Amino acid sequence: MNPIVKAEHVSKHFGCIKAVDDLSLTLAPGEILGLLGANGAGKTTLIRMLCGLIRQDAGSIWVDGRPGYMCQSFSLIEELTVSENIRYYGALYGLGKDEVRERGAQIEDSLRLGPYRDRQVRHLSSGWRQAISLSIAVLPRPKVLILDEPTSGLDAMSRRRLWDMIQDSASAGTGVIISTHYLDEAFYCSSLAIMKSGRLAASGHPGDLAGSESDLLNFFE
Repeated sequence: MNPIVKAEHVSKHFGCIKAVDDLSLTLAPGEILGLLGANGAGKTTLIRMLCGLIRQDAGSIWVDGRPGYMCQSFSLIEELTVSENIRYYGALYGLGKDEVRERGAQIEDSLRLGPYRDRQVRHLSSGWRQAISLSIAVLPRPKVLILDEPTSGLDAMSRRRLWDMIQDSASAGTGVIISTHYLDEAFYCSSLAIMKSGRLAASGHPGDLAGSESDLLNFFE
């Protein structure tokens, strides 16, 4: 199966700091690739390069189409309602009114947003905000979805809701790259890339790398 993301020998320096150092990885359709690493390991820098937000200093990056991107603090417009946010971002993505209406209805139905659709975003919990943010990131049906710590700070139920949505997207053929601080979430992924000091410390299927969360901790020591 041909990859939909390919990064080869990518490096990024900030002054004398090597944020990402000679790193290579690929992503296949339907794959959920988990990026793990301690703070400062280079995960967010790598993600920003994959999204085209910053340029690498060396190496090459290829992504099939424009990726859907969601960071921990995705900027929903708090004064707008849920439905208004969906219409606004749909227009930014260049979707037609009929498609935005159809996709919006699908989102509201899948998330059971009936009681919330006309509520201003600022009145919603952080868990609902993240679920709506993820729904907006997949509005244009991207082949690649890139998520930077989307579950950070959420309660267990909200985290589970987001992972259900992520796995549904992967089942439909979307390739997903997700960074996380939660070691238990590593076992929701189909593959892992563990970063340490900007380099790839290990990669492979979660079950091949570790049998438990405590085993994964060995990579961060």
